[in-house]
Amino acid sequence: MTSPLDLLTCPLCGQANQCAVAAGLSAQSCWCMQQRIAPEVLARLAAEQRHQACICPACGQSQPLSPTGTSS
Repeated sequence: MTSPLDLLTCPLCGQANQCAVAAGLSAQSCWCMQQRIAPEVLARLAAEQRHQACICPACGQSQPLSPTGTSS
């Protein structure tokens, strides 16, 4: 059995994700609507988290890891 997603926490780092929708605001007011998030960053989410869990601005801005596990 899996635990429910915490809509206010980034699944990548565990910090507050600052999601406007989870806070009851419009999607257009969310930080993620103003910033491009690399597909490689989103690919780090587990399959059951994709399109369900919101990442935080810091993870959204982070460089994806290279195949060797270092920032590119």
